[in-house]
Amino acid sequence: MNAKISNTDIAIGAYLDARMKDKHLTQVDIAKAIGRKAQSYVSDRLTGKKSFLISELDIIARWSGFLIPLPS
Repeated sequence: MNAKISNTDIAIGAYLDARMKDKHLTQVDIAKAIGRKAQSYVSDRLTGKKSFLISELDIIARWSGFLIPLPS
């Protein structure tokens, strides 16, 4: 695993991927919502290769109605 990618990055990606499936959203839908053109930008973050920006997670949560639980 890349030292810059944390277990939290992986957990967030897995959570978002599952919620996207529940709501029938695509990576393209998410990319558009956060102002990105490339589906691959979202793919890299869902698979834990790279991190989402906090501002992107905020947009995704508000736009989609997702709640992102924080670890206790």
